Amino acid sequence: MSSSPSTIRVAIIGGGIASAALLRGLLRHSHIAADIYESQPSFKAEGHNITLTSAAEEILVKLDPSLDDCLSRAEAVYTATDTRIAAGPYAGHLVESPSVQDYKERMVDPQKLLDELLRGTPPRMIHASSRIASITDISPGGGVMLTFVGGTQKKYDVVVGADGVHGISREFVLGPDDPALRPQNTGVWRLPIKVPYKKALDAMGPEFLDPRRPCQTSWIGDGTYLQHDFMGPEKDVHITAYAVNTEYSGESWASLLTPEEFSAVFASIPLPVCRGMINLIQSLYTVQIAGISYMQHKPARTYVTRNAALIDDAAHSVLAVRGVNALIGLEEAYILSMLLSRVSSKAAIPAALQAFDHVCRPRAEEAVRHTIQAGLVTIGRDREVGLDPYLMGPRLQYHWHVLKESKIEAQQAAAIQLMDQLLMQH
Repeated sequence: MSSSPSTIRVAIIGGGIASAALLRGLLRHSHIAADIYESQPSFKAEGHNITLTSAAEEILVKLDPSLDDCLSRAEAVYTATDTRIAAGPYAGHLVESPSVQDYKERMVDPQKLLDELLRGTPPRMIHASSRIASITDISPGGGVMLTFVGGTQKKYDVVVGADGVHGISREFVLGPDDPALRPQNTGVWRLPIKVPYKKALDAMGPEFLDPRRPCQTSWIGDGTYLQHDFMGPEKDVHITAYAVNTEYSGESWASLLTPEEFSAVFASIPLPVCRGMINLIQSLYTVQIAGISYMQHKPARTYVTRNAALIDDAAHSVLAVRGVNALIGLEEAYILSMLLSRVSSKAAIPAALQAFDHVCRPRAEEAVRHTIQAGLVTIGRDREVGLDPYLMGPRLQYHWHVLKESKIEAQQAAAIQLMDQLLMQH
């Protein structure tokens, strides 16, 4: 490695948690000049609370040791995770899945975590309201040109796309005719809301909103799934409803329902706590309810080119199940930042990106498969399991073990070994 490495200019497209984590990892290295771009007016991490295992916390510290208390600053709380049956003869039964309790988890508001990741970052590196019109190769080995809406251009050595399932970076990496380019509707929609604790307590009752026991609780119905995240009486309760839509179109972003249609979807659920969640949603949407479609990519043949890489939901469609998508995104941010830190010249960039793809893509695609299978269980559509909690527990235990067992040290070692081998070949 050269004692005076060349400056490597990195553009990160997308302003989510994985993007911000990558930026923090890159900032530790003086030879890397990084910028992060978000098309919206501010950096936002929307959706319900996420749970992070101790492995995810360790990765945050690997990215930047000063992040050792970022979860505490983000007001994360240690949490229990319960799964219960919402409908059928076992309604109310707890699904026993011992391995879930083996992972020490903390629940955090994703916006607060994102704010902490961006805290202290030099303002010159953070660019909101920055819509990118095109990404183009300058010439072989000449870097990448970003052209922004309005005509401004900026050149980079590496572009990292983390701009979501509909972002521009995936087309740059895969090409306009790749069959895995466009996401498809999975036939499942979700609708998240936040309500004050007192309002949730009045509607749902006290049994599952115990101030002494923060908990993420899931309720599995026949083609439906309800989740409420409770972090304490001083915080809003996050509620998310999920359901299967059998009449969906392949590229539709949303399922539109009247309040009456919404009620019919969840009519088979008798439990008062679940009826309370449904009533809370209906109290906010009195005319039309728009469920956000879960979109999913086909597996990509690669996550990289010679000078670009995809991470997080621009690369794959790991479902937002028990914080697994956040864990995979953090793993990718760490491996990529670690590999780029070892790049001493622009000529070494392709080796770093190939090593990233070789190590991180199989892990992400494995996570995709398991989250899909776990998702079928948790929405009551696994034909072998149905709504039987005694069959469901072992099935979920198997998936959680694969998904939450991060092997970041092995990934790091494999990536370094491959990068060194590739550099020796040139």
